[in-house]
Amino acid sequence: MTHPMTEKEWRCRKCGTLLGVHRRGRVHIKHKRAQFVVRGHVEAVCPRCAELNEATTARTTDDTCLSAA
Repeated sequence: MTHPMTEKEWRCRKCGTLLGVHRRGRVHIKHKRAQFVVRGHVEAVCPRCAELNEATTARTTDDTCLSAA
């Protein structure tokens, strides 16, 4: 079964710096050499302006498949 790849940028609400990308019910975050894939409620401080930003991921059908395993 194929899922259409939908992505939405997560940007700082104050300065517009890219903080992460919403992809398939998760937030993908890269900072220097570190990479994080997060599901649920996420808070991040913008590295450029120090603004606290929040994002929440929605449950997808993939989440129910993962929890059943």
